Amino acid sequence: MKPEDDPWLREAHAHAELLDREIKNLSALTGPIREDRPIVTKYQDFWNKAKQITGLFRELKPLAKSDRDLLWKRFNDLCRDVKEKQKAEYGTLESLSQQHLDEIMKLADLAQLPHGAKSPDIHLLVEHGQALKNAGDTLGRYKHAMIAKHKKACFDMIQGIRKTHDAAWESVHAVKPKQQTGPKFRARKNLEANYERRRKAENALENFQIGRGHIRAFLASSEDPEKIVKAKMQLAETEARIRDIEEGIRRLEKWIAEDEKNLKES
Repeated sequence: MKPEDDPWLREAHAHAELLDREIKNLSALTGPIREDRPIVTKYQDFWNKAKQITGLFRELKPLAKSDRDLLWKRFNDLCRDVKEKQKAEYGTLESLSQQHLDEIMKLADLAQLPHGAKSPDIHLLVEHGQALKNAGDTLGRYKHAMIAKHKKACFDMIQGIRKTHDAAWESVHAVKPKQQTGPKFRARKNLEANYERRRKAENALENFQIGRGHIRAFLASSEDPEKIVKAKMQLAETEARIRDIEEGIRRLEKWIAEDEKNLKES
Protein backbone atom coordinates (compact mmCIF):
# COMPACT_ATOMS: atom_id res chain seq x y z
CA MET A 1 0.00 0.00 0.00
CA LYS A 2 1.30 3.39 -0.95
CA PRO A 3 1.59 6.00 1.89
CA GLU A 4 -0.99 8.22 0.18
CA ASP A 5 -3.42 5.30 0.20
CA ASP A 6 -3.16 4.87 3.97
CA PRO A 7 -5.80 7.08 5.68
CA TRP A 8 -3.75 7.30 8.89
CA LEU A 9 -0.59 8.41 7.08
CA ARG A 10 -2.53 10.81 4.88
CA GLU A 11 -4.13 12.50 7.90
CA ALA A 12 -0.89 12.51 9.89
CA HIS A 13 0.90 14.17 6.97
CA ALA A 14 -1.82 16.84 6.70
CA HIS A 15 -1.48 17.58 10.42
CA ALA A 16 2.30 17.88 10.11
CA GLU A 17 1.91 20.32 7.21
CA LEU A 18 -0.55 22.40 9.23
CA LEU A 19 1.84 22.63 12.18
CA ASP A 20 4.69 23.50 9.82
CA ARG A 21 2.67 26.42 8.38
CA GLU A 22 1.65 27.67 11.81
CA ILE A 23 5.25 27.61 13.07
CA LYS A 24 6.33 29.58 9.98
CA ASN A 25 3.59 32.12 10.76
CA LEU A 26 4.83 32.28 14.34
CA SER A 27 8.37 32.89 13.12
CA ALA A 28 7.12 35.90 11.14
CA LEU A 29 5.96 37.49 14.41
CA THR A 30 9.55 37.63 15.70
CA GLY A 31 10.53 40.04 12.93
CA PRO A 32 9.88 43.75 12.41
CA ILE A 33 6.08 43.45 12.43
CA ARG A 34 5.80 44.78 15.98
CA GLU A 35 9.25 46.33 16.34
CA ASP A 36 7.62 49.74 16.70
CA ARG A 37 5.53 48.61 19.66
CA PRO A 38 6.58 49.03 23.30
CA ILE A 39 8.79 46.30 24.74
CA VAL A 40 6.08 45.44 27.24
CA THR A 41 3.54 44.53 24.52
CA LYS A 42 5.51 43.89 21.32
CA TYR A 43 5.66 40.12 21.94
CA GLN A 44 1.98 39.78 22.81
CA ASP A 45 1.01 38.51 19.33
CA PHE A 46 3.88 36.02 19.34
CA TRP A 47 2.88 34.44 22.65
CA ASN A 48 -0.81 34.40 21.74
CA LYS A 49 0.11 32.49 18.58
CA ALA A 50 2.49 30.21 20.49
CA LYS A 51 -0.32 29.31 22.88
CA GLN A 52 -2.53 28.40 19.92
CA ILE A 53 0.19 26.17 18.45
CA THR A 54 0.73 24.44 21.80
CA GLY A 55 -2.95 23.54 21.68
CA LEU A 56 -2.55 22.15 18.16
CA PHE A 57 0.23 19.83 19.31
CA ARG A 58 -2.18 18.42 21.89
CA GLU A 59 -5.20 18.22 19.60
CA LEU A 60 -3.86 17.10 16.21
CA LYS A 61 -4.01 13.34 15.99
CA PRO A 62 -2.73 11.31 14.32
CA LEU A 63 0.77 12.75 13.96
CA ALA A 64 3.88 10.70 13.25
CA LYS A 65 6.34 10.72 16.16
CA SER A 66 9.24 11.73 13.92
CA ASP A 67 7.27 14.71 12.59
CA ARG A 68 6.07 15.65 16.06
CA ASP A 69 9.59 15.57 17.52
CA LEU A 70 11.05 17.63 14.67
CA LEU A 71 8.25 20.21 14.69
CA TRP A 72 8.24 20.47 18.48
CA LYS A 73 11.99 21.12 18.48
CA ARG A 74 11.58 23.93 15.92
CA PHE A 75 8.71 25.40 17.91
CA ASN A 76 10.49 25.10 21.25
CA ASP A 77 13.75 26.58 19.91
CA LEU A 78 11.85 29.54 18.46
CA CYS A 79 10.03 30.20 21.76
CA ARG A 80 13.27 29.94 23.72
CA ASP A 81 15.05 32.43 21.44
CA VAL A 82 12.21 34.95 21.74
CA LYS A 83 12.07 34.53 25.51
CA GLU A 84 15.81 35.26 25.77
CA LYS A 85 15.47 38.29 23.50
CA GLN A 86 12.51 39.53 25.51
CA LYS A 87 14.42 39.09 28.78
CA ALA A 88 17.41 41.04 27.44
CA GLU A 89 15.18 43.86 26.17
CA TYR A 90 13.34 43.99 29.49
CA GLY A 91 16.64 44.68 31.25
CA THR A 92 17.19 47.59 28.88
CA LEU A 93 13.61 48.70 29.48
CA GLU A 94 14.07 48.82 33.25
CA SER A 95 17.07 51.13 32.92
CA LEU A 96 15.25 53.38 30.46
CA SER A 97 12.13 53.29 32.63
CA GLN A 98 14.12 54.60 35.60
CA GLN A 99 15.21 57.60 33.53
CA HIS A 100 11.60 58.35 32.59
CA LEU A 101 10.56 57.94 36.22
CA ASP A 102 13.14 60.49 37.36
CA GLU A 103 12.09 62.98 34.69
CA ILE A 104 8.37 62.69 35.46
CA MET A 105 8.95 62.96 39.21
CA LYS A 106 10.93 66.17 38.70
CA LEU A 107 8.14 67.63 36.57
CA ALA A 108 5.52 66.59 39.12
CA ASP A 109 7.56 68.17 41.91
CA LEU A 110 7.35 71.50 40.07
CA ALA A 111 3.55 71.21 40.30
CA GLN A 112 3.56 70.96 44.11
CA LEU A 113 1.75 73.89 45.72
CA PRO A 114 3.57 75.86 48.44
CA HIS A 115 2.96 74.39 51.88
CA GLY A 116 0.84 76.42 54.25
CA ALA A 117 -0.86 78.54 51.60
CA LYS A 118 -4.45 78.89 52.85
CA SER A 119 -5.85 80.45 49.70
CA PRO A 120 -3.42 80.22 46.77
CA ASP A 121 -3.38 82.91 44.12
CA ILE A 122 -5.29 81.94 40.96
CA HIS A 123 -2.29 82.73 38.78
CA LEU A 124 -0.19 80.40 40.93
CA LEU A 125 -2.77 77.64 40.58
CA VAL A 126 -2.84 78.02 36.80
CA GLU A 127 0.96 78.01 36.59
CA HIS A 128 1.30 74.91 38.76
CA GLY A 129 -1.62 73.32 36.93
CA GLN A 130 0.35 73.63 33.70
CA ALA A 131 3.32 71.96 35.40
CA LEU A 132 1.04 69.12 36.49
CA LYS A 133 -0.26 68.81 32.94
CA ASN A 134 3.32 68.57 31.69
CA ALA A 135 4.00 65.73 34.13
CA GLY A 136 0.83 63.89 33.07
CA ASP A 137 1.58 64.38 29.36
CA THR A 138 5.11 63.07 29.84
CA LEU A 139 3.79 59.98 31.62
CA GLY A 140 1.35 59.43 28.77
CA ARG A 141 4.16 59.73 26.25
CA TYR A 142 6.54 57.34 28.01
CA LYS A 143 4.21 54.87 29.75
CA HIS A 144 4.69 52.18 27.10
CA ALA A 145 8.44 52.33 27.73
CA MET A 146 8.11 51.99 31.51
CA ILE A 147 7.73 49.03 33.84
CA ALA A 148 4.60 48.71 35.96
CA LYS A 149 6.01 49.81 39.33
CA HIS A 150 7.51 52.98 37.82
CA LYS A 151 4.27 53.87 36.05
CA LYS A 152 2.32 53.35 39.27
CA ALA A 153 4.71 55.55 41.27
CA CYS A 154 4.30 58.38 38.75
CA PHE A 155 0.54 57.95 38.51
CA ASP A 156 0.11 57.94 42.29
CA MET A 157 2.22 61.09 42.71
CA ILE A 158 0.39 62.95 39.94
CA GLN A 159 -2.99 61.93 41.35
CA GLY A 160 -1.97 63.04 44.84
CA ILE A 161 -0.89 66.46 43.57
CA ARG A 162 -4.05 66.76 41.51
CA LYS A 163 -6.12 66.28 44.68
CA THR A 164 -4.28 69.13 46.39
CA HIS A 165 -4.90 71.32 43.34
CA ASP A 166 -8.61 70.47 43.37
CA ALA A 167 -8.81 71.28 47.07
CA ALA A 168 -7.02 74.60 46.48
CA TRP A 169 -9.44 75.56 43.72
CA GLU A 170 -12.37 74.68 45.97
CA SER A 171 -10.95 76.96 48.66
CA VAL A 172 -10.65 79.78 46.13
CA HIS A 173 -14.28 79.37 45.13
CA ALA A 174 -15.35 79.15 48.77
CA VAL A 175 -13.61 82.41 49.62
CA LYS A 176 -15.03 84.19 46.58
CA PRO A 177 -18.48 82.70 45.98
CA LYS A 178 -19.55 85.62 43.81
CA GLN A 179 -16.97 84.63 41.24
CA GLN A 180 -18.70 81.29 40.69
CA THR A 181 -20.76 82.86 37.93
CA GLY A 182 -17.91 84.86 36.42
CA PRO A 183 -15.56 84.11 33.51
CA LYS A 184 -12.82 82.71 35.77
CA PHE A 185 -15.15 80.16 37.28
CA ARG A 186 -16.46 79.13 33.86
CA ALA A 187 -12.95 78.88 32.46
CA ARG A 188 -11.87 76.68 35.37
CA LYS A 189 -14.93 74.47 34.99
CA ASN A 190 -14.26 74.19 31.26
CA LEU A 191 -10.66 73.24 31.99
CA GLU A 192 -11.64 70.54 34.45
CA ALA A 193 -14.18 69.06 32.02
CA ASN A 194 -11.82 69.20 29.06
CA TYR A 195 -8.92 67.71 31.03
CA GLU A 196 -11.16 64.73 31.79
CA ARG A 197 -12.42 64.50 28.20
CA ARG A 198 -8.84 64.56 26.93
CA ARG A 199 -7.79 61.84 29.38
CA LYS A 200 -10.62 59.58 28.24
CA ALA A 201 -9.91 60.31 24.58
CA GLU A 202 -6.21 59.50 25.01
CA ASN A 203 -7.09 56.20 26.69
CA ALA A 204 -9.48 55.35 23.86
CA LEU A 205 -6.83 56.29 21.29
CA GLU A 206 -4.32 54.00 22.95
CA ASN A 207 -6.77 51.08 22.90
CA PHE A 208 -7.57 51.57 19.21
CA GLN A 209 -3.86 51.85 18.36
CA ILE A 210 -3.17 48.57 20.16
CA GLY A 211 -6.09 46.99 18.31
CA ARG A 212 -4.69 48.27 15.01
CA GLY A 213 -1.38 46.61 15.83
CA HIS A 214 -3.11 43.28 16.45
CA ILE A 215 -4.97 43.49 13.13
CA ARG A 216 -1.79 44.33 11.22
CA ALA A 217 0.00 41.40 12.84
CA PHE A 218 -2.88 39.10 11.90
CA LEU A 219 -2.80 40.30 8.29
CA ALA A 220 0.93 39.66 8.12
CA SER A 221 0.53 36.01 9.14
CA SER A 222 -2.93 34.95 7.93
CA GLU A 223 -3.41 32.84 4.82
CA ASP A 224 -7.22 32.71 4.94
CA PRO A 225 -8.61 34.98 2.14
CA GLU A 226 -12.02 35.41 3.79
CA LYS A 227 -10.51 36.36 7.15
CA ILE A 228 -8.05 38.72 5.44
CA VAL A 229 -10.92 40.60 3.75
CA LYS A 230 -12.76 40.97 7.07
CA ALA A 231 -9.56 42.06 8.84
CA LYS A 232 -8.86 44.72 6.19
CA MET A 233 -12.36 46.12 6.67
CA GLN A 234 -11.86 46.14 10.42
CA LEU A 235 -8.48 47.85 9.97
CA ALA A 236 -10.03 50.59 7.82
CA GLU A 237 -12.74 51.18 10.44
CA THR A 238 -10.16 51.26 13.23
CA GLU A 239 -7.93 53.73 11.40
CA ALA A 240 -10.94 55.98 10.70
CA ARG A 241 -11.80 55.88 14.40
CA ILE A 242 -8.20 56.75 15.32
CA ARG A 243 -8.30 59.78 13.00
CA ASP A 244 -11.57 60.94 14.56
CA ILE A 245 -10.19 60.63 18.09
CA GLU A 246 -6.96 62.44 17.16
CA GLU A 247 -8.99 65.28 15.66
CA GLY A 248 -11.09 65.44 18.85
CA ILE A 249 -7.96 65.60 20.99
CA ARG A 250 -6.60 68.47 18.86
CA ARG A 251 -9.84 70.41 19.42
CA LEU A 252 -9.67 69.76 23.16
CA GLU A 253 -6.05 70.93 23.24
CA LYS A 254 -7.09 74.18 21.55
CA TRP A 255 -9.93 74.80 24.02
CA ILE A 256 -7.70 73.95 26.98
CA ALA A 257 -5.00 76.35 25.78
CA GLU A 258 -7.58 79.13 25.39
CA ASP A 259 -8.98 78.64 28.91
CA GLU A 260 -5.51 78.42 30.45
CA LYS A 261 -4.59 81.67 28.71
CA ASN A 262 -7.79 83.36 29.94
CA LEU A 263 -7.08 82.32 33.53
CA LYS A 264 -3.51 83.59 33.35
CA GLU A 265 -4.57 86.95 31.91
CA SER A 266 -7.50 87.53 34.25
